[in-house]
Amino acid sequence: MKPRRRYPAYIFDFDMTLADSLGGARKAYRRAMEAVGLKFEDAMAPTFVRESLDHTMDRFSLSPCARREFIAAFILESHNSMGANTRLFPETEEVIRTLRGSGARLSIASGKRADMIKEILDRHGLTRMFDVIVGYGDAPRPKPAPDQLLKCMSFYDLPPGDFCYVGDSPHDMQAADAAGIDGICVVRGVQPGSACRGDISDLRQLLV
Repeated sequence: MKPRRRYPAYIFDFDMTLADSLGGARKAYRRAMEAVGLKFEDAMAPTFVRESLDHTMDRFSLSPCARREFIAAFILESHNSMGANTRLFPETEEVIRTLRGSGARLSIASGKRADMIKEILDRHGLTRMFDVIVGYGDAPRPKPAPDQLLKCMSFYDLPPGDFCYVGDSPHDMQAADAAGIDGICVVRGVQPGSACRGDISDLRQLLV
């Protein structure tokens, strides 16, 4: 477990870090998998939601045509149900406002599309708390590659040591390592094996 300190800049993952998106994710993955002839089971969602769409599709060795169908179906269902079925974790708003109020710079690097993230944050008046939101398709490679994090970092004139990436999966921590910054893993008590080794269990521990 890493010793905690306050950082000048925080980059956050979104799904299962800032928000509980399992309800909407189950609907979107079910529709996407059925579109390409695959069977979806609810137990798959906690694993899939912690990885990029590309990584999920790689699991099934989908053809280029099937990948396009998968993405199209996923995005369509996400627009229909993701926002309404995603809830911020109870402490998220408090922590984001406290960090921002203390002068910390905040951004998001997520496998979810940026427009969907903004739609959810808008409901809570939190979009303006973040300087930049990098989502699916906004960087050349998804996590665990560092591209999304590096794009966030390029927005600031700060050294790598000033950044911390807060996520909930092994891919998040690998991306932080690849970007040369600290990573803090928040574990939300989901099924064993789906999350990384825990550093914190509640975002409020970032304020200690």
